[in-house]
Formats: sequence, C-alpha cells, structure tokens
Amino acid sequence: MTVSSPFIYDEPLAAEELIGRQNALALLRERALDGRNSRLEGPRRFGKTSLVRAVLDTAKADGAHAIEVNFLGCVTPADVAERIELAYRAQLERPLQQWFKAVVRTLRPTFSAAPGGVGASIEPQVTAPGLPERLALPRRVLERTGRTCVIAFDEFQEVFRIDSMLPSVFRSVIEGQREAAAYLFCGSHPGLMRELFSDRRHAFFGQAAPVELEPLPEVDLADALTARFEQHGRGLGEAFEPLLDAAEGHPQRTMLLAHHLFAETKRGTTADLMTWTRAHANATREVAGEIQVVWDGCSRLERRLLKTIAHLTVPLTGRDAQERFGLVKSGSTQVAVDRLLRDGTLVVDRTTRSGWRIVDPFLAAWLRGE
Repeated sequence: MTVSSPFIYDEPLAAEELIGRQNALALLRERALDGRNSRLEGPRRFGKTSLVRAVLDTAKADGAHAIEVNFLGCVTPADVAERIELAYRAQLERPLQQWFKAVVRTLRPTFSAAPGGVGASIEPQVTAPGLPERLALPRRVLERTGRTCVIAFDEFQEVFRIDSMLPSVFRSVIEGQREAAAYLFCGSHPGLMRELFSDRRHAFFGQAAPVELEPLPEVDLADALTARFEQHGRGLGEAFEPLLDAAEGHPQRTMLLAHHLFAETKRGTTADLMTWTRAHANATREVAGEIQVVWDGCSRLERRLLKTIAHLTVPLTGRDAQERFGLVKSGSTQVAVDRLLRDGTLVVDRTTRSGWRIVDPFLAAWLRGE
C-alpha cells in the first residue's frame, strides 16, 4: 500500500500544516480584528497564501466575513471590479448570497455598451464603472449583518501595473469605511509591493503595517519534520542536517526536499546519506526547468552578479569578483541589484560578504556548481 507524502509543496497549506508561522498568524489575526490594515512581505513561495488563508479562517471563526480576492491576471480596471464581485459571490455565507445578488443588480455594471449597441466594451477610464461601488461593499455587508469584513487582496501589485493611479481609487474608498473592514495586502513581487506602501509618491504610503516572513526557524522545522516522519514509521537519521542545510529555511524548498526524502525512505527504516543523495537528486531534477527559466531571463551582468552572490564569501567589488566572475564596479551593478531585489530573487543578508543572498537555495547551489 502506497502512503501519500505528508509534505505538501505544490499548493497552499491548511492552517494546521503551517510550520513556524504561529507568531505571524497571531499578529495578523489581532490586527485584522482590531480593524487595522497589514501587508504581508516575503519572497515567492514563502507561504504567503497559506498564511493569508489561515488568517481568514481565524477571522471567520471570530465572527467576521472573510473575503480573498486574487488580482493575478487582471489587465483592466473592469477586470479588477469583476474579480472583487466574483469573490463576494463565492465566499459570502449562503444566507447572504441571494441578498448579495440583489445588491449587485443595483450597482453600475463593469462594462458599458459598445458603439451601435452591439456587444460590450470595457471602459478605458482608470475609475472603471462599478469599481468604487464594489470596493465599498464591506459597508453594505456591515449594514446588513452587523459584522465586519476581513479582506485579503492578493497579488495586489497587479492593480498598480494596470495603471499607477488605480491604487488611488482603492485608497479613496477604503479610507471611508475603516469601521467596516480590515485589509491584508500581499503579492508575489516583493520589491513593487514594498514600493507601493513605503514610497511617499504612492497612494498607499503608510496605509498598512508590514509583517515580514523570514525563513522558517530550524528548531520548528526539526520538530515538524521529525514528527511527520515518525508518524509514518520512518526516521530522518543522517539526512536531517543535509536537508536543513540545502533548504536554508525556504518553506517550499524544505517541503520539496522532505517530500522526496520521504518517498525514498521505506517504512520501518531510517534515512541515511545514500537515501539523502537520491532524494536531493530527484528534487534538483524537478526544479531544473524553473532554474533555467530564471537564468534565461537574466542579463549578462545579472548572471555575473548572481554567481558572485551565490558564493557568499565574495564581495561585489574587488579583485576576486572581477577575476572569478567578471564583475566590475559600475553604476549598472546597483541597477541590476535593484532589479533582482524588486522581483524577489535577492534579499538583504548582512552575514554574507556581498550583503545579499539568493532567495532560492536551489538556484544558489546550481550557480556554485553543487
């Protein structure tokens, strides 16, 4: 009988599966119930969606209406308005669904009639028809039920990409209904998200307190990994430390490695170094395509920069970086660093000689030739 792996790495986790995020969950829950807005900061695949859904589950259990809106794929303000409406339709409790359908019929449509009355066309204005009304839905819900909303806007950077003025529409409505809803903002482009909320030039400056996701603590990982292996009659054995070293606390990569190690460890046995070698090779093969895509998308300068940073002990300026990796000191280097930081490939790490670290440990190991 085949036992399914207890390590999920290719989809969001249930709240009870979260590892090392209890403090962040408690903080976000407290802020949401107090009506305060938050933004969740962290690189891709650091478990933001899993944590957001856990926050919404706790908010619902505490009596709030919980709504998650994902803006990925939206290309117009009308798309944004429709995505918000669809989220309410799908996620409001059943007793409210008929009421909500009636409410929507009173709102402006997100589309306008095309010339000649044939078909439909999307309004080109940044204030798309119906968007302010849909952003104001928490007030309607509060008036109907006496309960507030906790709303998660995921991939929020897409709103800014549609039009840099569109966040101003969001803010103008959200500010007027603080008693009706608390908002949690997150996105997969950490640099752009940080800019949106930390740059005085943008509408959301200072509008949501940051909660940063760090790599998973090794102590929490040790307890969770050991327990899950033992629950299925297996032991981590000699593979324990190599797994922690290879994963570097990266949530998705940790689960990926643990999954392959679990698959290579037979029930009633303990993993050894040979088991680990096979599991690591299998995991590396699985992500090879992803790494190639990242590499192909980098400029020549960015490739040299990443190679230097991957080696940890080499500063970005100096003879070693120039001779080993062809990286010379120039203004372009900082531009490349900024770009890689904005898209979440790099994070600050003052323990390395470069002052930076590559987020994906698989990419860093590949660049080191490991």
